[in-house]
Order: sequence, then C-alpha cells, then structure tokens
Amino acid sequence: MSTRIDVAAPREHAFRVFTEGIATWWDEDKHILQAPLADMVFEPYVGGGIVDRGTDGSECRWARVLAYEPPDRVCFSWDISLSWQIETDPARTSEVEITFTELDPARTRVELVHRHLDRHGEGWEGMRNAVSSGWSLEGFAKTAEQPFSGVALGRSLPVVSDATMQERLAGTRDYTAVVLAATESFARPAHDALVWEHGRRNMALVEAGLLTVVLPVTDGSGVAGYGVFTTDVEQTRRILDDDPGVRAGIFRYEVHPVRGFPGAALP
Repeated sequence: MSTRIDVAAPREHAFRVFTEGIATWWDEDKHILQAPLADMVFEPYVGGGIVDRGTDGSECRWARVLAYEPPDRVCFSWDISLSWQIETDPARTSEVEITFTELDPARTRVELVHRHLDRHGEGWEGMRNAVSSGWSLEGFAKTAEQPFSGVALGRSLPVVSDATMQERLAGTRDYTAVVLAATESFARPAHDALVWEHGRRNMALVEAGLLTVVLPVTDGSGVAGYGVFTTDVEQTRRILDDDPGVRAGIFRYEVHPVRGFPGAALP
C-alpha cells in the first residue's frame, strides 16, 4: 500500500521533521508500549531503530532503520506482529519506505510505501487493512509546514515560532564576555588569599549590576572562569585591570563584545 502528500516545506526540512522530529507528528494512539509514552526517537543511521520510551524508563524498539539517505529517502522495518506485539523474526517483518521529492524550493512531495506485508504470515491482510487506514500523512504535513526546533538528548525541543524569534531578538542588548585564564605565575595554595579576594570582588560587581554571570571553571585546565559584564569592552577592561588577581599577575583575560537576551539566568 502507498500514500503521498505534497508539503509546503523544503525537502531538507520535511526529511528532518519526518525522522528527527517523528515524535512531533506521530499519532499518540499508535504505540504498543505498555507504559505511558515519554518520547519517541528515530536513530539516524542504518542499523539504528525507532524507539518508544515510557515514563517508567521502559523502551520498545519496534523498527530497524534499513536505509537513511537524507534528504531523499529513508526506509525502516515494521517489526510488529499480527497480534500487535514485537516481531523478533526479521523474515516476518514488512518495510516502510519514504521518499522526498522536491517540487520547488518550498514544496516537497512525500510518498510512503508499506511493502512486503505478506511476510507477516497467514492473516497478513488484516495488517494491510489496519495500516492502510492509519498511514495518513496529514498530521505530518501540518507539522512539517511549521518551524522545527530539533531534538536534544533524545527529546523533541519546544517549537519556537518566527514571531517569537523576532520578538526575542528585538530585545537583545550588548554585553561583554570575559575569559579569565591563569598565568604561569599562578600557584596554590600560595595564591589562595588572592583568589578569595578576586571572588569577593566578583560578588560585589554582581551586586553592583556590572557583572551578570560568573562561571568558575572546575576542570583543572588553564582557564579559570567565564563572566558576562553589562559594561562595554573598554569599561570592562578597566574593571578587570583593577582585579587583585590581574594586578598580581596570576590571571590574564580576554574580552569579547557579545549580544544577549535580558532575563536569561542560571536555573
């Protein structure tokens, strides 16, 4: 069986939404996971899988990625038996292939073919009838015609609209980012008292509204910390030149003009 739909979206975008963003459009009632669904993940490589993850930590790997050719084609197995349980015998599974054809830079034809349904064995016609009514791409097309923020750590990210982007970008303001590094002169515990006074001054700068973010580095590298100042580059240099650690020669710094979003804060 096959179905197709024309989507008002570029081909690369449509491919990403279908695969990476599968959790954003897949019907909530079409899962065989026993626990409530927490997320749905498409592993983007041949040999990967499509995985449903439950709120209790359980997983249901119900498909294997057989072909992954962005942005043109993807194919995965349908490892579900006639009793709607996981089918462990690959010889008794069918295949779902999706192709993405560019109609113009802003429109894509998406065609889905579910083939080899007879491999499911006697009574396979019931599977054919069930999936033929369930393989509607309308929901996918509606989602693909919207912005897509991607995924992180296997979870779909919230959708950020163009209007929200524009609103937030309009609210950005200038800051100065600082990278503080230890010099060859730095030694502990000999300079612990200086580091303490450096920290005290940073806290005072925060209270004065001149320093918004202080991030000491804890990996033992030569980088001592990062900071974000509300002052411009030259003012920030003047502030840093008065730092007790910089005056003593145990710290050096770099400054970079940056743009930021007011209200951003550490959790």
